[in-house]
Amino acid sequence: MNLAGETTFKETVQNIWDALHNPEILKGAIPGCERLVLKENGEYDVVLKLGVAAVKGEYIGQVKLEDVEEGSHYILLAEGSGSPGHVKAKMDCKLVPTDKGCTLTWDCDAEVGGMIASVGGRVLGGIAKFMAGQFFKAIEKQVKSGGA
Repeated sequence: MNLAGETTFKETVQNIWDALHNPEILKGAIPGCERLVLKENGEYDVVLKLGVAAVKGEYIGQVKLEDVEEGSHYILLAEGSGSPGHVKAKMDCKLVPTDKGCTLTWDCDAEVGGMIASVGGRVLGGIAKFMAGQFFKAIEKQVKSGGA
């Protein structure tokens, strides 16, 4: 499944970059995030409780960043599994300054299996885009309020 999107922020690239790399801000912004712990090796351990359509459950996984270009680009790799199934995703993220803030473009390839895959690609895609929208609104709200 491939998903892509673009979000415009009224904040500077540096403010959004810092928020996207702050574990406390991320924990408050990621839908269903129960736990987010940055490990010494730069990877995160994550626990999410999510429901997609009639499929609900807890996911335990890891997230790491690659190809980091400070202030402009990174690739996020995520894997997680739980009773509803498993997810593996690779998301390419680019931040670009604009006259009124910045724009984040993202392109994600995800593999989904188990019960969650039975929901169907069209429904999963819609839900994933909705959740991404919630995430980015929460990031901007936390930046405006001064952080976590």
